[in-house]
Amino acid sequence: MSKLKLLSIILKTSGMSKVLYSFLGFFLISAVIIWLVDPNVNSFFDAIWFSFAVVTTIGFGDIVVTNLFARIIAIVLAVYGILVIAIITGIIVYYISEILKIKGTKGASAFLHDLYNLDKLSQEELKELSTRIKKTHNDH
Repeated sequence: MSKLKLLSIILKTSGMSKVLYSFLGFFLISAVIIWLVDPNVNSFFDAIWFSFAVVTTIGFGDIVVTNLFARIIAIVLAVYGILVIAIITGIIVYYISEILKIKGTKGASAFLHDLYNLDKLSQEELKELSTRIKKTHNDH
């Protein structure tokens, strides 16, 4: 299984793909609102830049919103961004651990292939398969 396919499966099964899409939508909508309501934000790019600085908690300070509504949007965006980044970090750790698990053994698909073709395996391959099964059983 490719790494990209594994990441896609993890994002879908964890529901994280929906979270990422909704966050991206909220990020863009927030940038548009901030651009429209705050006089200190001169362009959409400035609004994107400000929103990026808020989400990543960098806070350069080169663009400052003064409108109350824009500030409220910035607060919500910051909290939402911190939560999403924390979740992404967890997903990345899980993804890496899954890759390491697959690399640690021959891989799940190769293991299933060996089980399906037991009658075609040599004595040495059968012993190796038996050792892997015992190791996996003892690890759990």
